[in-house]
Amino acid sequence: MKTTLKRIAFGVGGRRPRPVRLGLYRGLTLSLDPACETGLLLGLYEAESTAWLREAGRQARSLIDVGAGYGELTLWALGQPQIERVLAYDPKPERWPVFRDNLQLNGRTHDPRLTAVEGWFLGEEDSSSVAAVFSDLPGPVLVKIDVDGGEEAILQRMQPLLPKLDLHFLLETHSADLDAACHRILESSGYEVTHLAPAWWRTFIRERRPIEFNQWLVARPRRSTQS
Repeated sequence: MKTTLKRIAFGVGGRRPRPVRLGLYRGLTLSLDPACETGLLLGLYEAESTAWLREAGRQARSLIDVGAGYGELTLWALGQPQIERVLAYDPKPERWPVFRDNLQLNGRTHDPRLTAVEGWFLGEEDSSSVAAVFSDLPGPVLVKIDVDGGEEAILQRMQPLLPKLDLHFLLETHSADLDAACHRILESSGYEVTHLAPAWWRTFIRERRPIEFNQWLVARPRRSTQS
C-alpha cells in the first residue's frame, strides 16, 4: 500500500530528476527514488537539523561535508552566497554517479568553490595533512560528519586543532558509546555540545534507514578561538 501511495503522489517510480519543494533543500532538483527517498521530497529527511543548519549556514563561510552521499547538503551550501569554499568527501564509489548527476541538474558541475573527493576525510591522514586542509578555509567552517561509525576517529585527528579553529559541527552517531566519545572530545576541546531532539512524529515517520540508535549532536566554540 505504501508503494502504491508513493506512486500516486510522485508519479513513475525509480530514480530520476525530481524537484524538491519543501524543507531545507527546497528549490533543488535531485535524482531521487521515492521508494526510499520520500523524506527528501517532503522536507522530512533529517528535518531535526534544518533549523540549526540554517542558522549555522548564515554565519559559515566554508562547509566540509563528510559523508556527502548524493550531495544534497553540498548543493545547499553552494546556494548560500556567503559560503566561499565547499569540500565534499564520501568513501562509497557507488554514490558518486548520482552526486555528479545532482551537480549537473543544479548547474554546479564547474562551481569553482567546490572540491569533491572520492575517499575518506582525515581518518587516515596525519596531523600535518589535517592542518593543511584548514589552512586556507575561511571561517567559520560548518562541518557535517556522517560516516556510519568513523566520527570519533575523525575528531581524534582534528583534536589538536579544535581549540584554535572556529568550527560548527553537525554529527550523526549510531551508537551510545560513539555518541559519548564524540561528546567528550568536543567538550574537552572547548566546544559547547548539545543534542537535537527527535521530532514528535518520528515514531510514525522514520528515516529511510531503520537503525536502532540515531542521534544528532551539534557543537560550536564555547569561547573565542585563538589566532
